[in-house]
Amino acid sequence: MTNQNRCSVPGFDEPPHPVLIRGGRCWIAEAGRPPRFAEALLLREGRIAAVGSDEEVRSHPSAAGAEVVELQGQTVLPGLTDAHAHALYTAQNRNTLDLSDCASLEEALGRIRRAAESAPRDHWIHGTGFNEASWPESRVPTRQDLDPLGISQPVLLTRSCVHVRVGNGEALRQAGLPHGPEATGVLKENDAGPLVHAYNRWVRESGAEEQALEEQLLAWASCGVTEIHTCGAEDVGVSENLLAYQKLRSRGHLPLRVLLYSDQEPSLGMASGFGDPWLRYGGFKFFLDGSLGGRTAALSAPYADDPATCGQLCWEDAPLFKQARELHARGIQLQVHTIGDAALDQMIRLLEDLRRAGPHPLGFRHRVNHAMFCRDDQMERLAELDPVLDIQPAFVPSDLPMLEDRVGRDRLPWSYRWADFVRRGFVVTGSSDSPVEPFSPFRGLWAALTRTTLPGLPEGGFQPQQKLTLDEALGLFTHGPAEAAGERRGRLIPGWAADVAVCDRDLFSSSPEEIRGARASALFVGGHRIL
Repeated sequence: MTNQNRCSVPGFDEPPHPVLIRGGRCWIAEAGRPPRFAEALLLREGRIAAVGSDEEVRSHPSAAGAEVVELQGQTVLPGLTDAHAHALYTAQNRNTLDLSDCASLEEALGRIRRAAESAPRDHWIHGTGFNEASWPESRVPTRQDLDPLGISQPVLLTRSCVHVRVGNGEALRQAGLPHGPEATGVLKENDAGPLVHAYNRWVRESGAEEQALEEQLLAWASCGVTEIHTCGAEDVGVSENLLAYQKLRSRGHLPLRVLLYSDQEPSLGMASGFGDPWLRYGGFKFFLDGSLGGRTAALSAPYADDPATCGQLCWEDAPLFKQARELHARGIQLQVHTIGDAALDQMIRLLEDLRRAGPHPLGFRHRVNHAMFCRDDQMERLAELDPVLDIQPAFVPSDLPMLEDRVGRDRLPWSYRWADFVRRGFVVTGSSDSPVEPFSPFRGLWAALTRTTLPGLPEGGFQPQQKLTLDEALGLFTHGPAEAAGERRGRLIPGWAADVAVCDRDLFSSSPEEIRGARASALFVGGHRIL
């Protein structure tokens, strides 16, 4: 990274210069009112000072001497939020071997072999994003596939869902795992922890982590993102490192806001919201089940393509409820990974138990993360409990090729019920779950609008009644995450945080496919210009 590509954000203790944005279409979405457009926007001292017609905003006393950003009809949005991602893990993956476009196991193995031939002998080969559901072999690679390649380096493969890992014999040995001839090297959920921890130690010792993190955060910023709700999941080998963000923050190189969730309990009585406007603690992450692709998501009936399993719940009710009550009482917001409908049943029982324990001390709603399968009876119970629902629109393009095979036709209406969630009045957030899916929120908007694969199938979209309007989809990435985190941001309203994304086009006159390729031409975080 060259110095000119680094950001410099002194912080809220040094108010930014006023900025007048005019000539664009400023998307105004006030609670309880239909969305509308304004002609101009004024930013002052980290807040939105005025919004309205060009004449109204230019007559504001603070507009005199403001930096002027002249637009030609581009859409101006509140800064976008990726409400569930793994930022450090995504950064670590910037230099990994991408297997996401491999059409077969044979092609993936060839790519791994070639990467090892050009890599130093002490380097790990980390192949990411493979999805065996799209391969003719239709099976996960094993150690028995990797070892005959004659690779001396440790090899780690990570499935696109991040819940299934594969190691070769050398990787298993360095991780202290059984590596005899009978070991397949295929590890799911928490069992993969030692393998991923061994890889992460090598990454940190290589010294590249901090620079990769800054580069990745800037990549998010280029897509209009001003805040990330990032999640560390040590139990499945997806770590976070608060110190890396603090170092960037102290040097003025943290380009966006970070809200950190983790499956490790905080100490010193820390509660959700602790920190400053740039770097804060979000809450505790529970995993109730696994992934649909790995057949570890907990379903109430067996998988259609593997009747021997219903997936797996990670917790029994009693210990889950006990720990959750303690965290709730400490003022910690819970973010709970919930994929299958059996996991959602357990989540509903958990929310009912927490309601009996009394209101959250700091007023936070707890967060149901993913909510991919929701039966009608569950929808009614959730409406009574009123949690935040964190959804990932980009899952649909990836999951559609395997979805009916996994769950059968009868359960399809339960899946990805985005319009039902939004129109029932839930607080709903949108996210990428990066690196599970590409991190651009514009790709998430496209998926919410179309519900198709990249080639546009099925025609008209999957369960088309669940498609969102552009206004609804934008809410997932703006005011939805802000409300979930208890923040006064995510809307272009006077007095709210001056987090603003200027798009490189007018989204409202663009096709969904054109929206998918959109970027930010300018970005302001707390009034500081990042792009």
